[in-house]
Amino acid sequence: MTERNESTRYPIAAVRERVRRHGRPVLDFAVGPHREPPPTELLDMLRNVDDGWLRTPCSRDELDAFADAAVLMLRRVYGVDASPSAVMPVPGGRTAMSFLASTLIRPGDDVAIAEPAYPAFARVAHQIHARVHPVPLDPERGFEPAANTLTADEAAEISFVALNYPNNPTGAVISKQALDAFLENFAPGTIVFNDATYGPLVFDQPPWSVFAGARSVADRFRLVELHSLAKLFALGPLSVSFLVGEQGIIGELGEYAEYAWSDQSSLEMKVALTCLRDGSRFDRMRAIFADRLERLRTVLSELGFQPFSPTSGMYIVCRTPSIIGGIPVADAGEAAVVLLNNHNVAVVPWEVRPVSYLRFSSQFREEDLRALAALGADGPLAS
Repeated sequence: MTERNESTRYPIAAVRERVRRHGRPVLDFAVGPHREPPPTELLDMLRNVDDGWLRTPCSRDELDAFADAAVLMLRRVYGVDASPSAVMPVPGGRTAMSFLASTLIRPGDDVAIAEPAYPAFARVAHQIHARVHPVPLDPERGFEPAANTLTADEAAEISFVALNYPNNPTGAVISKQALDAFLENFAPGTIVFNDATYGPLVFDQPPWSVFAGARSVADRFRLVELHSLAKLFALGPLSVSFLVGEQGIIGELGEYAEYAWSDQSSLEMKVALTCLRDGSRFDRMRAIFADRLERLRTVLSELGFQPFSPTSGMYIVCRTPSIIGGIPVADAGEAAVVLLNNHNVAVVPWEVRPVSYLRFSSQFREEDLRALAALGADGPLAS
């Protein structure tokens, strides 16, 4: 079997493959096996599924009900008003990004993409042969983009801007002032896409959406945003995401959607409706992940790592140390290999030149967190 090039693979898939080849039990801080069980109401529904729900494509009425529920969720969680006609359900976040890019970006288009960020969109943009302009998020600025990252000539050519706030992997949330200053560089009519998968999981301020954050400049741009239920409800293939945006964009996407995937089932729509209406789940999961991240941050600090304090999400990033357990490392990739091979710890390396990071997941088993802390018994691990 031909070996695949790890440098171009989806990072989580590459880590899983390394763990499989490792062949020994690991402390999994790459993805983490912990999942909060779905709500009782949802489990009861799934135990009593009418098989017709699974075999039957969702109806127009069910799609309309989904859009109405999504609009109410946006208002309840983010204080954002949207029209049901501005909502499009999609079968998963990565599918949504591929669909969005392939519909709205053409080969040779200039695209600005914030980094670090969830890597799927950048990979698809490269595959389309867009001219990708990375916008580095400076850790010294709280992972906000500098207003002058691109030259005036570069910014004038950009037709599509891709953001990821709340940010994966850093957990950063951008301020309205920084967002306005950054977007002011781009021409009116530029498409601005935000991946808001972790939007509900913000800890020290209200949940964040680009439609709330960019209100003062929204009339200049064509905004579209991705929302997902996957991180709150852990439903695997039944998780439904949705895009919400400027109606011209949603209309354009709608013309292509019938070619992009098969009809979603009636069961998927019923599950999604239950999730969208479950306001208590949003609050509960926010509290759970805030607690888990703080406990993980404490352990990492005691081990000698330098974790950034996330204000959202499910992950913590640390600057890659120069030494792991007495072994010099040149970058995050080498550090991740040493952690796995020498200490049975799985993490995700994240390179954003000139800075490199290690990403630790808060979806750890409690026994894994205790075992990770014990690695510092003879002194800091990151030294």
